Amino acid sequence: MIPIQGNAPMHDNQLVFLITAGLAALVCFWFVFHYFKRARLIEDTPTSRIRSAAQGYVEIVGAVSSARNKELAAPLSGNPCVWYTFKVQQLQKSGRSNQWKTVEEGTSNQSFVIHDDTDACIVHPEGAEVMTAHSRTWYGNTPRPGQADTRNILLKVLSSRRYRYIEKFIHVHDIIYALGLFGSSGGGRNIPDTHQMTGQVIREWRQNYSDILKRFDQDKNGEIDLQEWEAVREAARQEAEVRRREMARLPTAHALSRTSDKHHPFIISTYSQKTLAKKFRCYALLNLAGVMVSVTIFIVYLRDFQNFLVLASIN
Repeated sequence: MIPIQGNAPMHDNQLVFLITAGLAALVCFWFVFHYFKRARLIEDTPTSRIRSAAQGYVEIVGAVSSARNKELAAPLSGNPCVWYTFKVQQLQKSGRSNQWKTVEEGTSNQSFVIHDDTDACIVHPEGAEVMTAHSRTWYGNTPRPGQADTRNILLKVLSSRRYRYIEKFIHVHDIIYALGLFGSSGGGRNIPDTHQMTGQVIREWRQNYSDILKRFDQDKNGEIDLQEWEAVREAARQEAEVRRREMARLPTAHALSRTSDKHHPFIISTYSQKTLAKKFRCYALLNLAGVMVSVTIFIVYLRDFQNFLVLASIN
């Protein structure tokens, strides 16, 4: 029993590596299907024109611009853009090793516009999976690039490159690929019928009952009787017709946003449809390689663990 007790730490290490390799194989296996599914979804979804796109989950391609001339600038570099995400990381010592710790980060959720040769569409990027070719990483010695540093020269040298700045963005006029929930409003769409609109008007009026009494309580008894309620309904019907005509005159507006269905991701990318699908397939193949490596390691440590158990039973 003494040799076995002496090898107890090795037994523990083998068990840890065995579990770690098994979990790594499962995670990589999940990502294989995840990325292949993304690639197939992108390849199988046809590109729609904005003006004629169906309501629901669609794919559109076009050039981007700022919404309502609201110019956006990336916070670290100051580059003009329609979307950005950034991180500021600080180099910190942990024992004998160094690691980068994120001290500040942020992502833009400001809407922007995508145009094709038929129409324009507002894109609400919140919750989107954004893949952009525009990325920049650089280093400095202050929490924000370009900040004045009043410390002496020696401290500057010692603290040089203690901060790492990472920024990704989508430029104005970039051609982007977008896959998400498409919806249109205005132009006579989704107008409630007269009965529904009348009910809505009456519910609004009831929130201020004193105004109803002032307008419709003909006998001034502080109550609305059945005859007076008929007058209320008729006035509400007329107001409903006015609102319906105003809604019918509203111009058509299109919007793209995230879905509530996890099987239909909201994707925005500066890469083309073909390039993006190829990237997801490459990610899937890399994870497939990870599965094979993890399974191989798992088998090796499983054999070692079995040998250890056999030796333990003999002793």
